[in-house]
Amino acid sequence: MGVGERENNNVKKCEHDAPAMTTSDDGSERVVEYRDLLSKLSPDEAFFEMANCPVVSFQIAEDDFHSSTVFHPEKSRTTTTTTTTTSSSSSNARMIHVEQKQELENSCGGIVWESAFALAEYLRKTVFEKKKKKKKKNATKTTLLRDCIDIGAGTGFLGIWVHKVAKMQRTVLTDTMKCFDLMRRNVERNFSSNDDDDDDDERSHATIDVKPLDWTSKQDLDALTTTGRGKFDLLVATDVIFAERLVEPLILCLKTLIDPERGVCYVCAQPRDKAAFELFQDLCAKEFREFRKVPKEELDFSFDAECELFEMRL
Repeated sequence: MGVGERENNNVKKCEHDAPAMTTSDDGSERVVEYRDLLSKLSPDEAFFEMANCPVVSFQIAEDDFHSSTVFHPEKSRTTTTTTTTTSSSSSNARMIHVEQKQELENSCGGIVWESAFALAEYLRKTVFEKKKKKKKKNATKTTLLRDCIDIGAGTGFLGIWVHKVAKMQRTVLTDTMKCFDLMRRNVERNFSSNDDDDDDDERSHATIDVKPLDWTSKQDLDALTTTGRGKFDLLVATDVIFAERLVEPLILCLKTLIDPERGVCYVCAQPRDKAAFELFQDLCAKEFREFRKVPKEELDFSFDAECELFEMRL
């Protein structure tokens, strides 16, 4: 999420209208796998089942990029850092397990929403696949994506997925402090010190961080742009267009964090607030050099036709 919390009347199937999460009969953690549920249930039923499970898993295809990371939590609550090694054999690298926490007060950031799965599929099939083909054809002319930031990460699923699949050098998961511990635990859950090492020098110093971000806080934005390599060449955000009053702060946040020369931003969301959606599109068309609503024919959101995707560059 961004500034504080989502308005609960603008979201569906949030914590107040869904049953409590459950565990298996033996008391162990109950895990559901995303694609497995979609193969058995309707999209709405599958999402409802996932939203009420303590842990959701997502399998990374064999031909996708994947990696594993060693996590080193810092003492401070406001920054957690990981150093990364790569592995081609670890089963942990091929599966993402995300803890959900519906009881986060006044926030819907505790579950993985459909838009996160939708954007992951689009990036895998369109953006990362094109980059992979270009790299094979002529590596010297390819602009590689190195630094990713997940805006309003919630559980951290999308940023974790991008870090594994796209072999990012730096990935930062951001949200308010209400989601901070959940994001940190999910980084720990998915990047283990037991993973096999590889000799991939390019990834030997890769990091995945968890940072607090209030879209209206200059201090938070400055902290993100003055560390590491500074601005980001890949920004991802899902279900962040939910209140008209937060549209301008969101756009300022995106403009502040995106690399003006090589950066691209993808925002995927359901139109929960019509006025907010219209304002977002109007302002983005003015503030970004390139802005487009990705046509439906380019999308494969058959499991959630409500999701809309926007692409922008400075």
